[in-house]
Amino acid sequence: MPRFPTRPARRALVALLTLAAATLTAVTVAPSPALAAPTFKAPFPCGQRWTYSHHSAEVRQALDFVRADGGVTGGTPQVASAAGVARRYSQPSGAGNYIVIDHGGGWTTYYFHLSAYSVPDGAYVQQGQQIGITGSTGNSSGAHVHYEQLYNGVGQVISINGVSLAPYPGQYNQRFLVSDNCGTPPPPPTPRY
Repeated sequence: MPRFPTRPARRALVALLTLAAATLTAVTVAPSPALAAPTFKAPFPCGQRWTYSHHSAEVRQALDFVRADGGVTGGTPQVASAAGVARRYSQPSGAGNYIVIDHGGGWTTYYFHLSAYSVPDGAYVQQGQQIGITGSTGNSSGAHVHYEQLYNGVGQVISINGVSLAPYPGQYNQRFLVSDNCGTPPPPPTPRY
């Protein structure tokens, strides 16, 4: 005749299985926390003043930047708005020559219409490092910086230094941005003993 566990042993086993099931459910159902965006800086060199406008209804979270400080837009360096891995692409009928920087945690930035690349494909770049030259390649009517910030492939409201630039103006010379993207300072020297 088979022996069944005693009543207290059965209760303990049921309690243990219930606890294990509840723990497993909590682990698999709990949403993963959203990762904070990097502190993005302007995609153009330190001290320069640029104006920007909304790109179009086709690309809801994109801005086009042109210089507003008397400098010429075409030929101006484009710089990384945050550190990450740069990938080079070319799409002659659309974005032209462009770079996508993967900042980790699902965050990427796009820099379209480059006249030239300044970094090799797959290079790790620092915030403020030159990545290309502003141009008008692809489907573009003039030199400008077309810039986007994406999280998990979805365009986000563009923020610089943690401050949203929305609502976006519909034309240039309504809002301006002076870059403080002066690069990542070098680490302090190692003391010699």
